[in-house]
Amino acid sequence: MNEIKTITSYNLWANQRISNWLLSNEFKKLSQPCDSSFQTIAKTIKHILEAQVLYLSIIQQTPITKNKNDGNFVINDIEKLIEQSKDFSYYSSQLQTKQLNETRKIDFKFLSGNFSQGELILHCMNHSTFHRGQIITIGHQLKLTKAPSTDFLFFLSKLESDKRQQKRQKLE
Repeated sequence: MNEIKTITSYNLWANQRISNWLLSNEFKKLSQPCDSSFQTIAKTIKHILEAQVLYLSIIQQTPITKNKNDGNFVINDIEKLIEQSKDFSYYSSQLQTKQLNETRKIDFKFLSGNFSQGELILHCMNHSTFHRGQIITIGHQLKLTKAPSTDFLFFLSKLESDKRQQKRQKLE
């Protein structure tokens, strides 16, 4: 159970780092075509967002909410990805072991079966990680600089460092 909370917190942290990096670069580059499965950073962000929305709705057994854009699509999708990642992290932090083992039925054209909530969460977080890697690769093709580290062990190290800092502040 702790691993699920950690991985969804990691997903939020990594998405925030990627988002901050993207927002610090030229917006037009985010829609510039490259050799990748989704051709642009904007389309890759949208795909991550839509997958996270889909899997959280399956897990929560709620209707899928459509992503409505009102203006700058890329910026809206980036902001919505962060909000959705917060929702995913919060939801998973509330789950008990018994709930993580509850199954959900999936019936897609490419996949069907019964999977536990824990398995679905791990799959979705792994999916997001995969596509964040694609975003970094596209960014390199577009000559975007100073890509952030989103490695899981870097996240864990940062968590540990933050805990030590908080302990020191309490002692002062």
